[in-house]
Amino acid sequence: MRVVWVSDTFEQLNGIAVYIKRIIPLLQKYIDIRLVTGRVKERYKFPVSPLPYVPVPMLQDYDIIIPTFRKIDADIVHIHTGYILGLYSSLLGNKKVVTTHLHPYHLLEGIFGHRQPRFLQKLAWRYVISFFNRFDVVVCQTNATKEMFRKRGLKPRTEVVPNGINTLESVENIKPTVNFKKKYNIRGDFALFLGRIDASKGIDWVIEVARKLPDREFFIVGKGTLEKKIPKLENIHFYNYLKYEDKIAAFYEATMLLMPSKVETEGIVAQEAMLFKKPVLISNNEVLREVVGKGGIVCNSIEELAENTEFLFENEKLREEIGEKALEEVKKRDINKSVEKLVKIYESLL
Repeated sequence: MRVVWVSDTFEQLNGIAVYIKRIIPLLQKYIDIRLVTGRVKERYKFPVSPLPYVPVPMLQDYDIIIPTFRKIDADIVHIHTGYILGLYSSLLGNKKVVTTHLHPYHLLEGIFGHRQPRFLQKLAWRYVISFFNRFDVVVCQTNATKEMFRKRGLKPRTEVVPNGINTLESVENIKPTVNFKKKYNIRGDFALFLGRIDASKGIDWVIEVARKLPDREFFIVGKGTLEKKIPKLENIHFYNYLKYEDKIAAFYEATMLLMPSKVETEGIVAQEAMLFKKPVLISNNEVLREVVGKGGIVCNSIEELAENTEFLFENEKLREEIGEKALEEVKKRDINKSVEKLVKIYESLL
């Protein structure tokens, strides 16, 4: 069985890219698989077919990919983005699968942030649903994601398959090689935020909590449209990017993860933190509630996020209890089980 994965955003700093790099090597054990994408500057342990691309002006991490093929030699095409390459590939005659990484909010966020005109939101929803409706199978990462798109008009066969995380790499098996606090001059316990610095990720909540808790330290990692709005407060450490070994050390040493996202289709970062037995403080978001479960605390406002952040800083025993539950919750989303589900989906289409 030959399967081709398609992504417009493979070498960007986002959850989709992380997921693809993690799961394709696992899928290689069962099927003949390669990735078709645009920009490729690194070497990978799986076949990658790069296409010509043009960088988007003013957005150095984004490219317009130029499809140069009329067909793809594969039994099944699995698409992960709905931009030019993904859209073009969705028109091919192959059996096709799509994963619902795309959310209408994200289509408009780069231009409008959280102040998105309603008529454009409606158009974005129409595009996303019409795009997904072209496929033989639509893969949703959570039941909440499936329900959300069904209510908006999703029609094809739909399967729930977590992007997941390799739970074999638990906190007992991954040890940091970096003294994170010493390297980044952190005095004591700290709350971690790791994600796009955009309105959809709730970075404004994190900033306000840092203002309300000046005696607590906050470590923020990411890039996005709101980077310039990160205040230069003494208790905020802000970096655009962490090397892999530093990221592992950050999860290992963090007191908790703050993830008050307004929009999510799964939440890979939450699962990474949970793997390290870290409590995750989330917004009242249906997707995150399903993913995090008993491994975190739901916060309905900035005030609740601040109160729960301080409460966890003060209560080590509660942190440990929630951390143990977090590890149990994330085991339900084992990427190895997701691989098995995907292979069965592909086989059903032949």
